[in-house]
Amino acid sequence: MPDLTKPEAYSILTLCLMASFADGDKDQRERDRIKKLSDSFAASDVDFMWLYQEILLRKPALTDVASRLSSKESRQLAYEMAVCVCDADGVSNEAETAFLAELRDTLGLNPAAAMATEAEAGELAVIPTTTAPTGGARTEETNAMILRYAISAGALELLPQSLANLAVIPLQTKMVYRIGSQRGFSLDRKSILEFMATVGLGIVSQVFEGFARKLTRKLGKSVAGKLGGALGSAATGVAISFASTYALGQLAQLYYDSGRTLSMAALKTKYAALAEEGKTLAQTYSAQIAEKGESLKGANIATLLKGV
Repeated sequence: MPDLTKPEAYSILTLCLMASFADGDKDQRERDRIKKLSDSFAASDVDFMWLYQEILLRKPALTDVASRLSSKESRQLAYEMAVCVCDADGVSNEAETAFLAELRDTLGLNPAAAMATEAEAGELAVIPTTTAPTGGARTEETNAMILRYAISAGALELLPQSLANLAVIPLQTKMVYRIGSQRGFSLDRKSILEFMATVGLGIVSQVFEGFARKLTRKLGKSVAGKLGGALGSAATGVAISFASTYALGQLAQLYYDSGRTLSMAALKTKYAALAEEGKTLAQTYSAQIAEKGESLKGANIATLLKGV
């Protein structure tokens, strides 16, 4: 990721938020999660609440936002992140595709480079949720599988590619599919994403948060303020991705073992506790996460995830 000035970081984050609302039909829960995320940054020098209000109320022009990106690298990074945000909940729809085309032209990007980004992100967005059957439901084997997925999710945080943030989503959906199918439930991507939404694990907001961590980490503590300490460090980013994946897997196991009888309130309460447990475990498995991150460097992420 290139070095960024504060105006460039603001511009990229603004474009990411604009991308998240480009289809005009985002689930209200997703909007609420993004707003809640911005609320959590209120004490930092990066004013996410201002960005959020700027987009929804004042609706800035793409040309004005893009004009603050002075380097080729920052413009390419902004486009990659916008593509990932649009593809987070599936391949871009017509409205999102139109937004990305306008953004690409506004940024003056090389068409071939832009198309390569779109193709790779699109490939990640349509990775099949289904995986080969692994037999019946055995708690010990399921726990080991969840740990492997959590380690992989944490390792993705260590990679420099923008698409690594997008890759966490198919990783998590495949894990939930395997857990449910082992217990005799027929699942598809839509039902899995709905399960994730129930516990407050947003798709678009999760991708956006990953980008926010990386951007503020590049800016440094002098610019990122409290955010740099709360979310900005590599170690904390790893812990968040590891913990959310671990908690989701453990919750899925509880949910499908119960015959899907747990209430929404119970799911949310259990998820919060499991996420805290996951953050602690991330430190225990830090060496394995680092080793996995090294093994992923240079790999085609989409190809890699198909084999997970």
